[in-house]
Amino acid sequence: MILWIVLTVMIALAAVGLTIPLVRRYEQRPQGKTVDILKGQLSEVDAQVAANLIDPAEADALRAEIKRRILVEDRDHAAVARPFAQTSMPWVALGLVAIVTLCATALYAMMGHPELTSTSVTATAAPSEAQTAAADPKAHPMGQVSNMIAGLEAKLQQNPGDAQGWQMLAWSYMRTGRPADAAKAYAKAVAIEPNNVEYLSAQGEALVQSEGKVSDEAAAVFRRALKGDPADPRARYFLAIHRDQTGDHAGAMNDFVALLKSAPPDAPWASQVRTYVEDLAKEQHVDLTGKLPPAPVTAVAAPGPNSAQVAAAGNMSDADRQAMIHSMVDKLAGELK
Repeated sequence: MILWIVLTVMIALAAVGLTIPLVRRYEQRPQGKTVDILKGQLSEVDAQVAANLIDPAEADALRAEIKRRILVEDRDHAAVARPFAQTSMPWVALGLVAIVTLCATALYAMMGHPELTSTSVTATAAPSEAQTAAADPKAHPMGQVSNMIAGLEAKLQQNPGDAQGWQMLAWSYMRTGRPADAAKAYAKAVAIEPNNVEYLSAQGEALVQSEGKVSDEAAAVFRRALKGDPADPRARYFLAIHRDQTGDHAGAMNDFVALLKSAPPDAPWASQVRTYVEDLAKEQHVDLTGKLPPAPVTAVAAPGPNSAQVAAAGNMSDADRQAMIHSMVDKLAGELK
């Protein structure tokens, strides 16, 4: 009932707005003043011709234009017959309001649905995100990952001496875009096992990702990793970048070349390091002819993240990233069992 009343009032207001022009009085424009000005311009043209200020041809053109404007002014201000008398206009407007209101109400009664409530509208709305996730659990893998990360954090609070748990948490942070938290988690693992090269190297990479460069702190961590394993490719790679950042381009080039020469034939990072070295050589105008080992014909993909991977491995397609997330979910699930 309330809806009917509201709609009727709205229709009536709209009809009143449409009928306002019918009851408004016509405003008379000052026709005589404009015509007098134009006639005065005709007299001024005649005076200028008499004084030889303008030639007759130009005067004729001016007279024609002024006369045209006088005719237009007379036509625009001609009397307009009104369809109804002034005293009848309010009644005409009231009748139009009543007709429009009644017709609109009748049309809505026949074709509308006044009994429809907001509850039924809500019931027919698009499915919510929770419903979509319930229909397809893999459509929102990040929610599962967040829950499992929270479970792993709770587990480590109860057992903070679990170095592998801190490593798994740090790896999860890295894969969910939290490198600063990953660096802290790796630091926890390193504190438990200070000579673990894998933890040290991964901590350094997390610092690089967090700070956007190979800082002195990250370089110190990588040097600790090399003390435990002088052949660690990740530490060697980032230390070479650090030398390049500090201005030792020649030393960085030598480190990169040595890293490529010692790389296994199936190293998944070799092609990316080679590309980096070649670009750096072009910038520094260094000839690498005969210095680099032959490029492998095919590259063998690595099964997953390990100490041989480098920072450039983060550039992956959406499909690869989705597959990585699902793999992480499975690994975290196994860790929490």
